[in-house]
Amino acid sequence: MKIQKLRIPASRAGNRRGRRGFSLLVTASTAAIMAGVLGLAFDCGRMFIIKNELQTFCDSAALASARNLDGTRTGVDLAHLTALHGPLGTSMPNAVNFDSKKITNVTDTYASTFNGSYVTYANATATATNTYRFVKVATEFTVPLYFLGAVSGNPGSVVVSASATGGQLQQPALFNNGGLLPFSPAAHDPLDTFHFGLIPGQRYTLKWGKNAGTTDCPGDVGWVKANAFPAQRGYVDLGQGNGTSGLRQAIEYGGFPNGIDPPATVGAGDYVDAVPGNKAPSLTAIMNRSLQDPDQTSTTWELYKTKLQQGIANGRRLVTVLVDDPDQSTQGGNGTYREIGFGEFLLDPAAVYETNSGPGGNESYCATYIGPANLSGGGTGGSSGTSVYKIVLFR
Repeated sequence: MKIQKLRIPASRAGNRRGRRGFSLLVTASTAAIMAGVLGLAFDCGRMFIIKNELQTFCDSAALASARNLDGTRTGVDLAHLTALHGPLGTSMPNAVNFDSKKITNVTDTYASTFNGSYVTYANATATATNTYRFVKVATEFTVPLYFLGAVSGNPGSVVVSASATGGQLQQPALFNNGGLLPFSPAAHDPLDTFHFGLIPGQRYTLKWGKNAGTTDCPGDVGWVKANAFPAQRGYVDLGQGNGTSGLRQAIEYGGFPNGIDPPATVGAGDYVDAVPGNKAPSLTAIMNRSLQDPDQTSTTWELYKTKLQQGIANGRRLVTVLVDDPDQSTQGGNGTYREIGFGEFLLDPAAVYETNSGPGGNESYCATYIGPANLSGGGTGGSSGTSVYKIVLFR
């Protein structure tokens, strides 16, 4: 039987060769497109990661920097250092690209109000005092385009940026956040709604000595306190009651007012019950509160600020208390204090209380006045002592 060969027409064979050539072109084009897509995904992914890293740095640096703004030049200096290096400082500066590149291109600007004019660090340190409460931290990083550059044949880069503004938010007039200690230092000038006649950096009396009229705290020595009733030593009832155990707990942990126990809130203009007596065990309580802070050597606010910046201090020696008008204190029963605002104070090292407070803690307890109250620790650039401030991220 004779087998005939199948002959493919020349036109059809050419079509097959054409299709093979077209497939190669499609495959090559698809591979190029896929390489471009993969390159775009890789480079865009890196940009997204670095953008998040930059934003995290700016957020944390802005919050930490705002905490340093206490109305002084040194406060701005410390805020500037924090803005440049991040909350952990120069010992562990923030980095991007999986910690492979240090963040170096940082700018920080300062303002007294959130929507106000922001000035450079150089201008912010032009005067010894200021009212800056807000700091904006901005940075950028140049990201090389590896894959996209290789695909396009034109290696390039893109600049990724981030910024954040941290500041001291003035809280509502009535306070119930549970962060106060049960002391009420006396204002020297009740008409002064900024510092109450107190001098920042000076030590004043938290608890008065015998007969409520003696003290060795420098800011009150030689100053005659009005209405120095014998039973009133400077303690106030913020909800912990008159018992010694409640008072000790409130001193060590500051859990009142808490919105539950009366008074549920406190604010300027309120009359707050005094807690009578010496309450000798409070010496142990104030020493324990001071000892919650590793820094037991700094005796001034300036030194303590540096220890905070270095991470040696943790802020537990910083306390918020009510400030009263001694002219309007009353004696009936346990008596009351008329509160006119809030102040931030730095507790002495524990050894100072142990040495200076006499047998049974019968003498005075001192603390350094910093300025308007800051629930987040530290001083503030605020100009009103009638309410408290809190560090928050604004943008």
